[in-house]
Amino acid sequence: MILSTKISTRFAPILSLRRCSRPHATCLQPTVDRAELDSIQHQLDLKSPVDTLACLLINDSRPLYRQAHLSSLVKNALRIDFPINGQMLDSDQFRKHMAVKWNDKYRRRLMREQFLRCQTVQHVMRVLAVALQHKETTRELASMETCIVRALYRARDTTTDHKIFGAITTIICRFRKVNIPIGRHLLAVGIKFAARTRSLPGMKRYLKLHVELDFPIAKTLFRAIIAKFSVGSNGYGEIRNGRWSRRDLLQVLLGFEDTAPEDQHHLGLFLDRSEWSGLYGWLVVLSRCRASDEIWKEWILWQGNPMRLSTGKVVSSLSECEAKLRGDYSFIEMMADSGDTRRAWEMLRDSGISFGDCRRRLRHKLLRDIQYATLWDSHISTDLLEQYDLELKKVENALGVEWIDLGADQGYHRPTNNMQQSLEFLSSPFFKPEPDFGYPLDLSAEEIKQQHQLMKEYAEDMPIYTPKTSRKPTTHDHNSTP
Repeated sequence: MILSTKISTRFAPILSLRRCSRPHATCLQPTVDRAELDSIQHQLDLKSPVDTLACLLINDSRPLYRQAHLSSLVKNALRIDFPINGQMLDSDQFRKHMAVKWNDKYRRRLMREQFLRCQTVQHVMRVLAVALQHKETTRELASMETCIVRALYRARDTTTDHKIFGAITTIICRFRKVNIPIGRHLLAVGIKFAARTRSLPGMKRYLKLHVELDFPIAKTLFRAIIAKFSVGSNGYGEIRNGRWSRRDLLQVLLGFEDTAPEDQHHLGLFLDRSEWSGLYGWLVVLSRCRASDEIWKEWILWQGNPMRLSTGKVVSSLSECEAKLRGDYSFIEMMADSGDTRRAWEMLRDSGISFGDCRRRLRHKLLRDIQYATLWDSHISTDLLEQYDLELKKVENALGVEWIDLGADQGYHRPTNNMQQSLEFLSSPFFKPEPDFGYPLDLSAEEIKQQHQLMKEYAEDMPIYTPKTSRKPTTHDHNSTP
């Protein structure tokens, strides 16, 4: 039997097309007879899997062909060709197409295409506002989590992280109000932007949400959160959002001041000490907060950690020492970075690592408080002289002078060509003899904001306290994996 493929004239109004009058778009919009389209969809809805099975059993495919034909008519009537220049559909046009109540797949595709074209936070919020107007479209937002997150990340090119963080918080609050399940991806992005924007209330909110929803913080997310605190020694994370307040960051790590002990939901509760990458990141952020007491507690726990006992001594390709406990070395290094060199010397003695096997940066930090030395070897005397020379060069650079050696321990200081610039740097209220990137400030959030505004007035002194935009080679970076 040959079936006719000629389209019935009763469906002609559905297939008539007219070109959009918008000058920047090339989309074709169907002039849809809504009554006819609803009638077709009603006929499709009357079909059930039982009818399909019955047609197969009696070997009659005519109803199936008819159903496929009607489905193609609906698909062609609802086809939308988006603007080729990447622009979004007009708000009125988008709202009209989202009003279609009987085609969930069509609405999901339409929302994905709109989110794909969002470039600002306002675009994202407008798409969400249209989707939240109807119950049918609201339910579809549960599957749009990835699209929303990608659109918000694209918006970073046109707005600040504070506005994006506010948008994420608004979206999550709205989702909870209409009982849309919140996915881990959206919650993870929210807590990372809270860390980026140095928001203590934001971190408290999202950590509490992780506890309430029973969402664990995976090791990759844990390290990402710590990275967003901008604790690196190069200071690249500080360029966009500045630094944390030390008091606020300690609350995020160890416990909030206005929360009872039994209701705490700080970041330390999510620490997995059996996984080294998370533990190392935890030590780094504690050292930047100068929380030496907490590092010492972690050192005591580390002595009985099964990971330390099973690792034993390993071979390091980046250190002069070929047999050492890399985990112990990391603890010593973080304790020295926190400023507590007395305990760092004690940890060096207990670990069995010799002073000469330490990296040069750690040796210089330990030698600043040589009175706490718990061991002595031939490297210490040599390194002390080198340390004195480095400290003297810092003073000379700050004053804009250089040493001219005449031999036989004789010489004199001579002004350099940039002496005037050095003295101007020295007179700046933001002068630092050496960079301290990654360390939170002992100020409140408001004081940090005022200081940032004041620093803008000293534009000529920017090289003193802002990081360089080009990265240094990392071939000699220390590998933190034990």
